[in-house]
Amino acid sequence: MNHEAELCAVLDAAPTDHGLQEGLQRIGRVVQTLRDAAADIDPLLTVEVDQVPAEDSTVLRIAVSCNHDPDGIEAVQALVAAAPAMPPRIQVCAFAPPTPKEMASELASLEILGEEVPLQRVRFMVEPSATAPGTFDVACFVPEAAVTAMDPQGVPGALVADILLNMGIGELRVMTRVSSIGIAVTDQPPPEAVQAWDLVEIIDSAPAH
Repeated sequence: MNHEAELCAVLDAAPTDHGLQEGLQRIGRVVQTLRDAAADIDPLLTVEVDQVPAEDSTVLRIAVSCNHDPDGIEAVQALVAAAPAMPPRIQVCAFAPPTPKEMASELASLEILGEEVPLQRVRFMVEPSATAPGTFDVACFVPEAAVTAMDPQGVPGALVADILLNMGIGELRVMTRVSSIGIAVTDQPPPEAVQAWDLVEIIDSAPAH
């Protein structure tokens, strides 16, 4: 609340504005302060801040997260429930939400470690898990361009698959509705495979347990 002015100043700044870089650095320091404060409440908590469109303007969204660790879900929900009313151009939410489908449709590619990954070619299929009722097994098909040196645990394409799945269905669904993820590197995904943003309707149509 004390940093409202400097947090919101960057919302109206043009990329060519003098002092924009300094403004972004100030926001970076505020965000780190928020992260430190959240971690003091619970080590699993973290904070992400980004700009999102809202009606005819832009708002600053503060997403309280738990680094994809389901053990932190209750701590996230408790902290967000305790938040005071925010100024009109600042939103606080629990967990990183999905990227809106209409916005995602305008994204042609995503830059990952300096490489352009075509989003239209990253595809998914889901089926109900046989071992964890209410959850889904996910298959992700990524092109060769999605393989990076930062893929965790040596699984080619895993970094891009994780980023796109979180963008598509949001952090909470990844933690609570996904049982397993399998990844295949191919430039020819099955024709019935869909984009990550199309998974929300499929997952939400099935009851959670």
